[in-house]
Amino acid sequence: MLRPLPRMVAPFRDETITSYLHRLAGPNHIDPAALRALLAGSDRKDAPVPLGRLAAVAGIPCRPLAYAMPQICTAGELSALHLRHRPRARPGWAFPACRPCAAGQPVTRWALHDDVVCYRHRRWISKDHEQPGLTRQPEILHAHRRHRRLIRRHGRDPVMRALRDAQHICIGWRLNGLRDPGFDRRMEIFCGPGWDGPGEWAPQAYDAATYPQSVAMARLLASPYWRERILGTSWAGHDEFTAELRRTVAPGYTWGNYPRTRWRRDRDDPLLEWRLDTRRLQLEPLPPGHAWNLPETIQPAALAAPGSQAGATVTEDEGQDQQTGRRRVKQYAAGGPLLRQAVRLPRTRFNEKPPRSGRGEPDSVRQQHRPGLIESGPARSEP
Repeated sequence: MLRPLPRMVAPFRDETITSYLHRLAGPNHIDPAALRALLAGSDRKDAPVPLGRLAAVAGIPCRPLAYAMPQICTAGELSALHLRHRPRARPGWAFPACRPCAAGQPVTRWALHDDVVCYRHRRWISKDHEQPGLTRQPEILHAHRRHRRLIRRHGRDPVMRALRDAQHICIGWRLNGLRDPGFDRRMEIFCGPGWDGPGEWAPQAYDAATYPQSVAMARLLASPYWRERILGTSWAGHDEFTAELRRTVAPGYTWGNYPRTRWRRDRDDPLLEWRLDTRRLQLEPLPPGHAWNLPETIQPAALAAPGSQAGATVTEDEGQDQQTGRRRVKQYAAGGPLLRQAVRLPRTRFNEKPPRSGRGEPDSVRQQHRPGLIESGPARSEP
């Protein structure tokens, strides 16, 4: 039977299990790795820690601990909680908490894509431990308020994907020489007059300085009206989208009337690449369990598999979604209704679904399935 440790440490909201175990082991003079091995019953560094055992050692009741760290809860434990807009454990989205809010303690917490500003202390929060102040950056604070309004209007997941695409597009423009008019001014406020000199590099300030333009671009990509204009085949819609783009995002942007059809990846306009990739995904959509389609928040327990954890181990979430993805790929390979509805092909010898014989996939399906038909979509990675 586990007994509480002498010194109790309260967890922060959405704190990662690794960060909490380090803070709990420090005052009690215990090795964090040994404490995790004791609680998880395994020497693996990513072994899930049961909520009940952690509550017994920390001296905290299970329910308050579950509300503070729902990422370590199983589906059964989440069924008794009422959670909204709590981040799911995703690779690359564990940020250091605001240092003044954490009283200088080294706290790492799971974050949503809009958790980049601490309004209380006017700080920029990102993956880097440096947290530049935003007292003299009203444009970034205003952009964050617009970001929150976009989430309320279009939903959290569509805005998350739109902002992810917008950041890629804006970075590509900057590398191609199309600079944001306010970028230099914001970088000079962060780093001083010589910020662009050799050897001077501040990634945390760079992300903050590009944030207003990325939010302005995400407004167009998340809006159904403007997406219809840029993804359609009418040149009038393209001209209307380009005029709005010049007015609100990039004044110096130029959309060619005759863009090249034999384009090369990472060599053409990033907006044109985004348009071609998006139109291709409309014809060849990714499987539902693909990481690009997963939400960023913890879903209701009724949608999760029994006995699975909400996000303590990312590999478990990915493993549960691979089965759905395999079934979707088999339907595509067999020329099932999803493929015929997407590309509207006539029933031919290639896309006609052959009858199954016994267990497993028929030989005709293996012969018809060309590797890369579905897997050839653009590589995506989570931030």
